[in-house]
Amino acid sequence: MNINHDLLPWGNSDFRKNPYPWYARLQKEHPLYRENDKTWVITRYSDYMEFVRHPAMTIVEPDWVGTHPWRAIESTVQGTEGADHTRLRRHSNKWFTPKLVKEWVKHAAEITLESLKHVDAQGHLEAHHHLCVMPSHVTMCRVLQVDEGDVDRVIQNTLKIVGAQSPTATEANKATAREGFDFLFGKCRAMIAAKREQPGDGLLDALLSAQDKGELSEKEVLETLLLFYFSGAPNPAFILASILDHFTREPELLALYRENPEQRSAMINEFIRLYPPEMSFVRFLTEDVEIHGQLLPRGSCLRFMTAAVNRDPAVFAQPHNFNHLRGGQESQQVSFGVGAHSCAGQVITRAEVETVLSIITERYSRIESAGEPLTLSDDRIRNYLELPLRFIA
Repeated sequence: MNINHDLLPWGNSDFRKNPYPWYARLQKEHPLYRENDKTWVITRYSDYMEFVRHPAMTIVEPDWVGTHPWRAIESTVQGTEGADHTRLRRHSNKWFTPKLVKEWVKHAAEITLESLKHVDAQGHLEAHHHLCVMPSHVTMCRVLQVDEGDVDRVIQNTLKIVGAQSPTATEANKATAREGFDFLFGKCRAMIAAKREQPGDGLLDALLSAQDKGELSEKEVLETLLLFYFSGAPNPAFILASILDHFTREPELLALYRENPEQRSAMINEFIRLYPPEMSFVRFLTEDVEIHGQLLPRGSCLRFMTAAVNRDPAVFAQPHNFNHLRGGQESQQVSFGVGAHSCAGQVITRAEVETVLSIITERYSRIESAGEPLTLSDDRIRNYLELPLRFIA
C-alpha cells in the first residue's frame, strides 16, 4: 500500500492552523483518499450527501477499532443505531423543540447581560469565557436543572477529552482524556445523587423518571447526562467566538447584523458554514461499498471532512468568503450533520448564538481586537481559549 501522507498531514502545525489548501487539493485530485489500511477520507460535498446517509453506514464501531476513552459514552445517541438510537433520541428531542428553546434562551440572554457588566471602562473584556462559554453552559445546566458552578474546571476537562479524538492521538492524549472523563463522570454522578434527594422538573429528572419506568438503563442515563452536560457549551461557544472574532476583521458585518434583524438567521448560518466546531467525523461500513470505482470492504472506516465539504467550490462560490445571501444548495452547510445522527442541539445552538449576538450588537456599534486570540486547533476539533476584545458603543 502506497499512501502519501503529505496530502493530509494531520499533525502538521500549518495544517492544523489552516487545513483548507490541503482540502482543496484532495477535492480536486483525490476525492476518495486512503488514509491508512482501514480508513478512507471524503472531502467533496456531493460524496458527503450521497454516502453519509447510505444504509451501509453505521456509527457503531467494529471490533478492530479497539478500546479508547470515548467508548465511555457508547450508550448514548453518539454510539447507537436503529431502535436504540431512536429510543434514546426521543427522550431528549422533546426538550429542544423550537417552542421550548424560546424559553431556554431567556437564560442565555440573562447571562449575557450579566456578563457585559464585566466590560471595563476602556471597553475591554475576555469575551470567550464571559460571552461565549457562560451563556451556553448555564443555559444547558438550567435545562438539565443541575449545578451551574465550577465552569472553568468543566471546560478544562472537556478540552482534555476532545484531544483523544484526533487521528494522531497519542497514548498520553488518551490518558489525559480518561482523566477528563473521570472528572466529568464524577460531577454527573453527584448530580444524579442530588436529584434523587431533591427532585425537580428538568431534563435530568425526566431521564431518571424514564429509568424508573424501565425505559432507560442506569448506564444510559449517566452517559446521556454527561453528553449534554459537557457538550452544552463548547460548540455554541466556538461559533460565537468565531463570529465575534470575524466582526473585528470585517466590522461592516456587525453593522449589517445590527441593522437588519431579518437577515440575522441567514448570517449565522453562513458563519456556521465557515466555522464548523467539528472538522470531521467517522462512520463504518456494514457491507462492501463502491466509491469512485474503489470497493471499500465491510468494516472500513469512512472519515467525512465536514470543514472541507462546507467549502467545496463545486457548491459554494468563493467558498472562503462570507456571503449570507447564498441560496438553494449553497445555503445548505453541513456543520451539524444530516440524517438520523444530525446534531440534537442545533436548534438551541442557533438560538443561543442569535440571542447573544443580538444583545451585543444592539448595545455596541463596533468590536475591536484587544490582543491575539488563544486557540486550540487539532485535526478534529476547534476551540478558542481566550478572546480579548474591545467593545465600542
